[in-house]
Amino acid sequence: MCVEERAMKNQVRYFSLFRYVDAALRQAEYHRDENGVVIAEVPNAPGFYAQGDSFEDARDNLRDVIEGNVLLALQLGFDIPMIAGVTIKVQDAETLSA
Repeated sequence: MCVEERAMKNQVRYFSLFRYVDAALRQAEYHRDENGVVIAEVPNAPGFYAQGDSFEDARDNLRDVIEGNVLLALQLGFDIPMIAGVTIKVQDAETLSA
């Protein structure tokens, strides 16, 4: 394990998942494709897209996608897309446990 990987493992990211998802949904854009399916996506957030038969379905599916992608990114140590209005704080784990 390299020094960079060790440093990342010793860091904790914390933020309100509820506020993050809410802010991402407020930025979402919706449109119908050529088959009438509603496509929902968050601009500048790779992987944050979903579809549904109605705008409500697309929004509900997008909520699930955002939550799932964020939780997976946290588990795997991947970056989380920045969402305007949400601050993701990073702190050393040792500092938090002291």
